[in-house]
Amino acid sequence: MSARFAEKVILITGATSGMGRAVAERITAEGAKVVLAARGQEVGDALAADLRAARGEATFVPTDVTVG
Repeated sequence: MSARFAEKVILITGATSGMGRAVAERITAEGAKVVLAARGQEVGDALAADLRAARGEATFVPTDVTVG
């Protein structure tokens, strides 16, 4: 895979399922460092660990965008 996102840090909301998760997996594979934001702590931590295991850089931050 290319490294077209190398040296980029990308924030992904809704990162633990569906399209958010797919984007996280894809852009991490292409060299991005990702900050994963979602409500589910356990799922988010697991996703970040999976991405790191695949040699990506990922951090999970528990976030609820509906709370101001």
